[in-house]
Amino acid sequence: MAPHSTKRLKRHRASALPARGRTVAAAALTAVAAAAGVVGTAAAAPVPGSPAGPDGDRSTVQQQTVKGQIAALYRQADQLTQTYDAAQEQAGKLTLAVQRSQSALQAMQVDYQRQRATLGSIAADQYRAGGVDEELTLMLADHPDSFLSNEAMASRLSDEQRRKIAEVVEERRQIVQLQHAAGDQLSALNETRDAAAQSRAQVTQQLHKAQALLDTLSAPQRAAAAQAELGADPTSGFAGQQLDPTLIDHTAPAPSDRARAAIEAALADLGKPYVFGAEGPDAFDCSGLIQKVWRQAGVELPRTSSEQAQAGAQVPLSQIQPGDLVIYYAGRSHIGMYVGDGKIIHAPHPGAQVRMAPLMSMPVNTVVRV
Repeated sequence: MAPHSTKRLKRHRASALPARGRTVAAAALTAVAAAAGVVGTAAAAPVPGSPAGPDGDRSTVQQQTVKGQIAALYRQADQLTQTYDAAQEQAGKLTLAVQRSQSALQAMQVDYQRQRATLGSIAADQYRAGGVDEELTLMLADHPDSFLSNEAMASRLSDEQRRKIAEVVEERRQIVQLQHAAGDQLSALNETRDAAAQSRAQVTQQLHKAQALLDTLSAPQRAAAAQAELGADPTSGFAGQQLDPTLIDHTAPAPSDRARAAIEAALADLGKPYVFGAEGPDAFDCSGLIQKVWRQAGVELPRTSSEQAQAGAQVPLSQIQPGDLVIYYAGRSHIGMYVGDGKIIHAPHPGAQVRMAPLMSMPVNTVVRV
């Protein structure tokens, strides 16, 4: 890593940065995740028989349970967000495909009308030669493919006339084929948009639940929780890859100029808000941030964390280097970028900003070098 990058990492690693302004969507979805390691799920209930008094506080146990529920809701929202991002990406590709098909279809139909005009000249030639009749005129004008299959009628034409008719037949066949393809693309686009809308509604529902739980905490507790990471998922049984912190090489440099450029771009985005489905430049979700900073480094990555996990060479966690992508959880639903010194940069969750976090603050699934 470049010397000035190292200085910036040291300057920021001790604490989270203040926000640089929130969008309307971020304000509407303000919420936080629970502290790492807190056990709890969305269906968890307060622990019965919790101790009270000087040696134990029932309200503290309940608060920890609420934080665990919030963490579970945000992990679920993270997974749904990636589903939404994938649907949005596919919808974008299908939209372009439909536009291209419709443009090609329009051009082909114009050419088809021009080609059909040649049939009129062929009929006129046959009329002047005394060989045209009403059936021939009809077949040339409306059913040239049927005409070609009629050997007796086709024998009245020259080779050049038959070639022109065959061209019209082929162009009409291509138009029908393209119409079917465009229809299939449009149908797939509508289905994909519906899937995206459903995912968005599910995410919103999870965020509303999290906000309702968050509102039960005091202001200091909410402020403290805002700095927490998503933590482990106790319901999945996925522990992730393990790494002894003493084995981390804190002096390892970024392996390429591209990795250094991506790190610099990520450092410049510190403090920008997390917004579900956002990909910059002023707000991000986790995979949107990674896609954007690597794009600035000259590398085009896929949109979702699960796709990004396939975008490079997998490396052992023990050999991690600055610039490597770190994908978390069993479903590969969260992603950050390692920046050295045992830290990642990531967009954590609604209500938080792009920030640094410990490499092992969530269960590591895969490490990928782009």
